[in-house]
Amino acid sequence: MTEDKKTKLRRYVENLYPPLLTLVFLLVGWECIVRTFHVSKVVLPPPSDIIRETTRYFSSDILPGWLVTVRTMSVGYLSGVPAGIILASVMSQSRFLIKALVPYIVLLVTLPMMVVVPIFMVWAGYDVKYRAILSFVQVTAIIALNTLSGFRNISQSKLDLAAGYGATRLQTFLKVIFPNALPEVFQGLRLGCTFSILNAIGIEFIAGKIGMGFSVQYFSSMLKTAIAFGCIFTVGLTGRLMFMIVEILQKLIVTWER
Repeated sequence: MTEDKKTKLRRYVENLYPPLLTLVFLLVGWECIVRTFHVSKVVLPPPSDIIRETTRYFSSDILPGWLVTVRTMSVGYLSGVPAGIILASVMSQSRFLIKALVPYIVLLVTLPMMVVVPIFMVWAGYDVKYRAILSFVQVTAIIALNTLSGFRNISQSKLDLAAGYGATRLQTFLKVIFPNALPEVFQGLRLGCTFSILNAIGIEFIAGKIGMGFSVQYFSSMLKTAIAFGCIFTVGLTGRLMFMIVEILQKLIVTWER
């Protein structure tokens, strides 16, 4: 193994073990408190029960709902990313468009989509394939806002340098503005992960008959709290996995930030 690979492996281990240590500490503490004080398993099951019940019922009761939630999140997120970047690219070329559209994009970002869900369901119905639309709307809005911010925060000296070399407007955008805006674009991508999860789960809470939001409600009402916790942790791990994928892509693409 080369010295460079050894350094990367050592850095990876150094970054990995603090959160793992924290997780072990929290789970052990949780288990001890529940068993020491005889807390009802219906109110707060110990981690060992959650892991056992989740493992036992994952393929039969959790997996189908998880796949539906992942599909909703993925469709909303993967369609919202290019839409947000394209929208920001178009807006950045016109001050009028920025003034005309930014207030409404901010409104979409800050609007709790849960208040829209009942009306939206009247329009689109309760079919699973329509649930991704709300995720798409909010992911597009948050990515457009961050991308536009990146486009507008380019140093004037870089723009002057491009102009000095005789770069056209398109060349300046593609070779100067867009690459320099990538850190803020990826910040939008990370926020988009959160919005896609929140919208998917929120819709399933209100109008779903399948999905992780519905599963948490169902198992809680059946007093199967351990499985409900298993659903919650599964959603959390899914969100963390999405974050990790975006972070890896950022490290691979935005190499000058290392």
